[in-house]
Amino acid sequence: MRAARLGTFDAEKWWRPTDLATLPAITRAGSDEAVAAMDELLAGFCAPGDRLITRYRMADPIRDGLAAAGITFEHLTVDGPDEPFERNVSRDLVDGFVVEPYAVLAETIQLSDSLPDNVVTAEVNSKTWSNTLAQSMNLPGTGIVVRSEAELSAAVARFPSAIVKDPYGVSGRAALVVESPGVLRAIERTLTKQDKRIELLVQEKYDVRTDFSAHVLISLDGTWQHRGVQVMTNRGLRHMGSSPPTPEFTELLWEKSYYEVIDSVAEKVAKAGYHGPFGVDSMLLRDGTLVPVLEINARHSLGLLSLTLHERAAAQGLAAHLSQLELTVPAGGGITSVCQALADIRYTGGESEGVLVLNGSTLTAPGGRVYVALFSHQPDVLRQRVLDAVAAAGMTIRGVAHAA
Repeated sequence: MRAARLGTFDAEKWWRPTDLATLPAITRAGSDEAVAAMDELLAGFCAPGDRLITRYRMADPIRDGLAAAGITFEHLTVDGPDEPFERNVSRDLVDGFVVEPYAVLAETIQLSDSLPDNVVTAEVNSKTWSNTLAQSMNLPGTGIVVRSEAELSAAVARFPSAIVKDPYGVSGRAALVVESPGVLRAIERTLTKQDKRIELLVQEKYDVRTDFSAHVLISLDGTWQHRGVQVMTNRGLRHMGSSPPTPEFTELLWEKSYYEVIDSVAEKVAKAGYHGPFGVDSMLLRDGTLVPVLEINARHSLGLLSLTLHERAAAQGLAAHLSQLELTVPAGGGITSVCQALADIRYTGGESEGVLVLNGSTLTAPGGRVYVALFSHQPDVLRQRVLDAVAAAGMTIRGVAHAA
């Protein structure tokens, strides 16, 4: 059956209890608008006949590029003032479709009777829940949940270097590395000023060799299937890209019984009442220790998008690598400029390698974030061609990560 795809990418903001204290944070101008426009990335999940519903119109160069790569869909734009975005979507717009949201919110379940309970979904997405689960399974790498400033100070003191995380933070947001007393004091001052309930997760800052994620789909009947693993590239605590694992890395995970752990996690997530896609963030440390459950994301994710694109690529004898570009764009520039710059190396389906622009319809000067898929077995070579082409067009790369 055809799917209707839509959703809010900052779902954690809506899952988060309003009475929780927040960590100190620096907000970039325009960051909320950029996240709001990320829903067009859901096009990468679409099959022919699916309906994509976004809050902004998709730029023609992106839509044309996706179509050339074989990704076609119906597209509707819903303009409305309410937040989250799902409040503006009426049930008749998804009638006759299976609703496949980016994440399940209270507003999403008004659109379908076949989605999991939003309260359960919020619970299993909490880092507190996943940490408690990992502790119950006696897994390495668990942290300490703290509920007071005194507990926070004591927990941080247990590690040579610590990361303090909001239970509903995502991709480095609402997470702080504490390596000095000054950072800890700044956190404590912020918590004191708010006079709200404290719930934070303190984890050791590990010496990581490889960040990766497992992706699983739980069916309505509680059974599940493994979708695959993606190796992640992070800059600090931020996700910058994903790629398929090497055969050697996959074999290592089998040797360390990683998939047995993921099966146990899937069973517990299903018993909690959730069904749908979920991912497990994991780490392989430089000393060889496997941390199989760092946190759980019971929703769609960029890793799952990369995996889905890789499945498309593999059918053509290629591999797909998701990569993020942070661009500085001159006045008058935008996503059309980016697509024109990459026209000679655009992926157009089939066995020939190329780059596919996945989002950026709202990109304007001074710049912003654009995701691209590199369809190639030599992503570093293709990525350099992307960087050269963008630079030749007068745009500056503020940041790019190697996703391979």
